[in-house]
Amino acid sequence: MKVLRAGFFDSSSPNSAFRLYPSSFPQVPLAVPYWNGETCRAILRSLFSGTVEEGPDVQRLQSSVMATLGVENADLCGSGSLALEIALRACGVGRGDEVVIPTFCCTAIVAPILTVGAVPVLADVGAELNITVEKVAAALTKNTKAIIVPHLFGNPAEIGAIIDLVRGGNIRVIDDAAQALGATIEGRPVGSFGDVGILSFGSEKVCSGLGGGVAVYRNKELFSGAGALDLAPARIFTSLRTLLSTIFFRRWRRWMLPLLSRVMNPSGPDAPPASYRAESMANLNAAVAVSLMRTLRENIAARRARVDAYRDLLGTEEGLTPIPHRVGSACLTQVVRLLPSRRDEDSASEIIQALGRAGFEVQGSYVPIHLLPRFRQWLRAPLAHAEQVWSDLIELPCEPSVSFAQVERIANIVKRVLNN
Repeated sequence: MKVLRAGFFDSSSPNSAFRLYPSSFPQVPLAVPYWNGETCRAILRSLFSGTVEEGPDVQRLQSSVMATLGVENADLCGSGSLALEIALRACGVGRGDEVVIPTFCCTAIVAPILTVGAVPVLADVGAELNITVEKVAAALTKNTKAIIVPHLFGNPAEIGAIIDLVRGGNIRVIDDAAQALGATIEGRPVGSFGDVGILSFGSEKVCSGLGGGVAVYRNKELFSGAGALDLAPARIFTSLRTLLSTIFFRRWRRWMLPLLSRVMNPSGPDAPPASYRAESMANLNAAVAVSLMRTLRENIAARRARVDAYRDLLGTEEGLTPIPHRVGSACLTQVVRLLPSRRDEDSASEIIQALGRAGFEVQGSYVPIHLLPRFRQWLRAPLAHAEQVWSDLIELPCEPSVSFAQVERIANIVKRVLNN
């Protein structure tokens, strides 16, 4: 769960009048999907041909994923969380087994672990905010059955070293590329490492579509992930509701955000993760994902260019450290860490509010899972780095729709707040 999101409307009390200003509509709303004309045509084709639930795009997406990642099999399903559950079952994870995960991560990673009866073991993260081989080694026990390695913010983690650490044992490695579709490590696609990988086409992803997940396997003879679950068919009304919510909440976010902010109650960081259903991916969702796969290269190239711009503009700024992206990163977003000069400063919150007033919808980053009351029971050892840095992090936008002039303006606002 992420916190500290900028607001864009005036409601000083619950009963205050709703007042809109020109600045109420953000110039750069948060995580607008990178859709084009082909995406819209794919949606219309699915709707008017009656192939919302079932159709040929599911097979097309499966073939595209397999070709892009160089894997032998891909199981499509209704969500990224379900894909993770399939991956865990494919790895033989069950009741009483331990699964190592980073504490600095989306809380949605926990639900599939609990669903298969396993126990999450929280590990610290390194300077790049990803789990590292040293942190994994500190969390291993005789009951460890699997390690989930997310590549946060599109930035590749050191999954190769983690695989080497447990090689020859009975511990599986799950390559969580939900945020990193299109990223590579030494030319090899992220998601294709480890014993099984997962992808996501949900919101705030590189290929942000209508939802859906994929479990991928390098050796289809070794695993049969979807076979461990009886997936229900996709539901047409759920698919159509998701389509409408994505259009209003994401594609038209710039114009709808003031109204959405007024009528929706934002959940807190300790809210339970959204539930998921064991169902197949809808053809409508697959149709959107196929169009996004076709623009993946230009999408990532644009994101990388914006990360380079942030580095040039903010890389030498005193009091701030951009979290570096490795070669091959998908550059989902650029995270910066603020270094307060006084212990009572909250520079991150000040910058988020200043950017919000200027029309840029930005947010802080994850609250470490072990700091949330409902998850504290799984804390076994101090996780110092995550605790030290999380409240000083800001995620800056890298979507292709963000112009370089807007990147420069964001950087100037950050500098102005820091230098005041």
